[in-house]
Amino acid sequence: MKKWNRVPLVMLMVFLLTGCGKATAEVTTIAIQKDGTIEHTMVEDFGEGSADALQSMMQEKTDLYNSSHLSGENGIVVTAVESGDGVVKVVMTFPDAEAFDGFMNMDVVAVDPALRAPFFYGTVEDAFEQGFDLEIKLQSAEGEEVLQGKDDILSMGKNKIIIYDNEMNLGAPVQISTQNGLLYISDNVTVAGKNAVEVSETDDLAYILLNG
Repeated sequence: MKKWNRVPLVMLMVFLLTGCGKATAEVTTIAIQKDGTIEHTMVEDFGEGSADALQSMMQEKTDLYNSSHLSGENGIVVTAVESGDGVVKVVMTFPDAEAFDGFMNMDVVAVDPALRAPFFYGTVEDAFEQGFDLEIKLQSAEGEEVLQGKDDILSMGKNKIIIYDNEMNLGAPVQISTQNGLLYISDNVTVAGKNAVEVSETDDLAYILLNG
């Protein structure tokens, strides 16, 4: 059973990320901008009349998080909530990866910190210092070269890396894009375009090592 499925249904992310099972033309995306801000677009199927309730809930949760953790112009913003043909798209902007991780895990951490599904964007050195497991194998995004284990990966300590647990999205496909080129990826990540990958599994953390 997925960790998030054990969380009470009153929580935001269960309301937001439990769709009707219909196929949509778009998937949820996490776009990391050049300045480190994150644009998160959530796309799901809902019945009619759900957009207003979702808008209100998202704004309430955003206001709560901002007042507790952020301030001024550096807060999280609900950019848009759009609906049509049973599909609801929610676009939010976050000042950095830490705010994104904190907001997306706010409810589950309140229930049990062990339920946290992390998102990290920073240098390899910082990831190691924060305790992420680097005893892993990463495959070249374009060739046959492999990084095997902590020493290989730490040799690229100044490079940026994305580490993501797709429990955050209940295992539904997520596309992650960045302004930096892709160098190495874990085996649960597939290249989806220029500087973009897709993650659709939840068993292990996804790792994306970047060119810069």
